[in-house]
Amino acid sequence: MNNNSYAKQYKYQRIAEDIKIDIFSNRMKGNTPLPSIREYAKKYCVNPNTISNALNLLKNENIIYTYRTKGYFVVENIEDRRYALAQKEICNLINILYKIGIDKQSLLNILLKPPQIIEPVKTIKAGDNMGK
Repeated sequence: MNNNSYAKQYKYQRIAEDIKIDIFSNRMKGNTPLPSIREYAKKYCVNPNTISNALNLLKNENIIYTYRTKGYFVVENIEDRRYALAQKEICNLINILYKIGIDKQSLLNILLKPPQIIEPVKTIKAGDNMGK
């Protein structure tokens, strides 16, 4: 997700994205309980209604489900959901690359070429003598 789309999202959408990343990156197993709405509200310093909206968004994406009076849980087929999300993101990336003029052969060359290590850009502090 780029910074511009991130800035245009509502807070509950950003929280939902954060929870989704947490679920996928921590490799949570199916039927694992999530923290309570109150715990999330405290963690994100928001109203519980904001957390409810975020969790409902994830529920609509079939990433979590509710169990009456028990809370929210990771769906049983979370590995399938992870795979589907990866496919969606790869398709989005490929479409962007095509839009900027990267054809199929160039894309294959990029994918098959070992990644280059990019040196971090050095910042110059005020008062530093350049070239000395």
